[in-house]
Amino acid sequence: MQPMDELYADNKIQPCQVAAMSDDGDAHLAELDHIILEKNIRTFFQPIIDLRNNSIFGYEALSRGPESSALHMPELLFETARKHKRLIALERLCRETAIKSFMRLKLDGRLFLNVDPYTLMDPAFQNGATMEILQWEGLSGERVVIELTEHTPVADSMEALKEAVSYCREMGISIALDDLSAGYSNMQLMAELHPEYIKLDKYFIQKLANDHIAREFVSTISRLAKQVNSTIVVEGIETAAVLHEIKKLGLHLGQGYLFGKPTEQPAVSPVMVKPCKQIDSLIIGKGNVASLLARQSPSAAPENTAEAIFNIFQSDVDLLAIPVLEAGHAIGMVLREDLQQSFAQRYGRELHGHCPIQDLMWKDPLIVHANMPINELSGLITNRPNKQLYTPVIVENEYGYFGLVFVHDLLEHITQNRIELAMNANPLTRLPGNIAIEQEIMRLLGTSQSFVLCYIDVDNFKAFNDCYGYKRGDTMLCLLADVIVQIASSEDFVGHIGGDDFIIILELSIDWEKRLDKLMHDFSSQSQSLYDAEDLENGVIQSKGRTGEICEFPLASLSIGAMTCLPGRFSSHLEAAEVASELKCKAKKTIGNCLEIDHRIYSDDLWRPVVQ
Repeated sequence: MQPMDELYADNKIQPCQVAAMSDDGDAHLAELDHIILEKNIRTFFQPIIDLRNNSIFGYEALSRGPESSALHMPELLFETARKHKRLIALERLCRETAIKSFMRLKLDGRLFLNVDPYTLMDPAFQNGATMEILQWEGLSGERVVIELTEHTPVADSMEALKEAVSYCREMGISIALDDLSAGYSNMQLMAELHPEYIKLDKYFIQKLANDHIAREFVSTISRLAKQVNSTIVVEGIETAAVLHEIKKLGLHLGQGYLFGKPTEQPAVSPVMVKPCKQIDSLIIGKGNVASLLARQSPSAAPENTAEAIFNIFQSDVDLLAIPVLEAGHAIGMVLREDLQQSFAQRYGRELHGHCPIQDLMWKDPLIVHANMPINELSGLITNRPNKQLYTPVIVENEYGYFGLVFVHDLLEHITQNRIELAMNANPLTRLPGNIAIEQEIMRLLGTSQSFVLCYIDVDNFKAFNDCYGYKRGDTMLCLLADVIVQIASSEDFVGHIGGDDFIIILELSIDWEKRLDKLMHDFSSQSQSLYDAEDLENGVIQSKGRTGEICEFPLASLSIGAMTCLPGRFSSHLEAAEVASELKCKAKKTIGNCLEIDHRIYSDDLWRPVVQ
């Protein structure tokens, strides 16, 4: 427990004075003092995403007062602290609470902590209290980022601030400059402090999709950031259209409601985060599983001696690993390099040669099922510690040990599939094109698997494209591609036929219709950011009709034709595509979003509707 005189170091207020302050008529001050004394602060975390691989880069900690308190919202909480000179005490409490919560929740990545420069420059900050908390909680300084929230002018205190920043870096803590484009002098701060991270204010970010000035501003800041070796973190990402523009600018760190709102129980795995994701199975090869890459190799029994296993390695220079099996199943693995190092030590062979190999084996290798999709296997491999990154993976089926997958083989397979995908992908959305779509439909028709084939078309896209130009039209198509991928699972397939026509192949699950409803809702909602304000308010745009006259057209919507494909219904992809196209055309007769579904299945040479 911190002494109260230390807690109130910024204004030397003693605990006995707190009750008296409630009589001065400032209820907010009394409430603030009560919050600090009781340490009654709640920490919310918002994920920061690495857009290159859709992984969690870190979390920003955001502090709130008690839910029932008048100071619950941060604006009033911290404004009251500034007004009554309680800022240092409050921010210290917020940092301590955030660090403890971060470690209790076992969150990955970096912890971004908001700190006012006034607090950072105070001598009390540099007395080691923050480092003590980090050490006590077991959090390395290298995982902490101090966000300078400039609510106070610091131009006259630049040397003191630079000294404080230097102190943080000595502890391994990085510096971020918050809300660039807001505040008093943060352009000067960027030049003087060379922060490791620069967080772009959402004011410009939310205009990216349809404002060339905003795009030019962000592009300029990005170039300046590179000059001072800073990494941009984009705030306020809320729509797929904005995310698409951010990626085009080459920015790869972002946060916003599109990924997750601040919460006390944030996502602890990238799998739980829902950014605009690419479906790995499209890139790595849909339908490919671990058994396809597994190689046969010699195996060992637990009681085999290390000397015997060493001799096996000596007789085969290409052999890198040997699995250790018990009752036909893997319980460990011996790596050539590890055993050689053990024997290379002084008296190593004499000490270890007669030991059973189970005493020297690697007891925690990666073991996967033969039917694991290669995209999932790739994710497991790349998430391993660096020292294990290139070790083989043991593959087993229901009968036991099946073989080893070597990282070299996996990388070669992925590279080949990426090349094939790039050759056949749509140049705008990078989604698989017609060849890949045909191959996937034929693959599914050749199995006993049931699926849902969906043909997606944008209503009034030509009118939008003619009205706003091809660049904004391309943005709409990329937005739709992103939204489709958003509702797809790793087992689904998304393809771009061309223009405003897309294909999605869904598993025949209980929620597939709900996911298509969400697709239409999300597209209608997010595509509104692409319209001029006046057109959006009117609900129509003016563009040339088929005969050349100016007509009014509704806002863009989706027409989707969807049909269940059970085994035996179609003999070729052409038959399936023709029915899906007919359903789509039927849907387009309805104004606005429309999902036209064919529930028929094949039974006894008759078509009959599925009983719902």
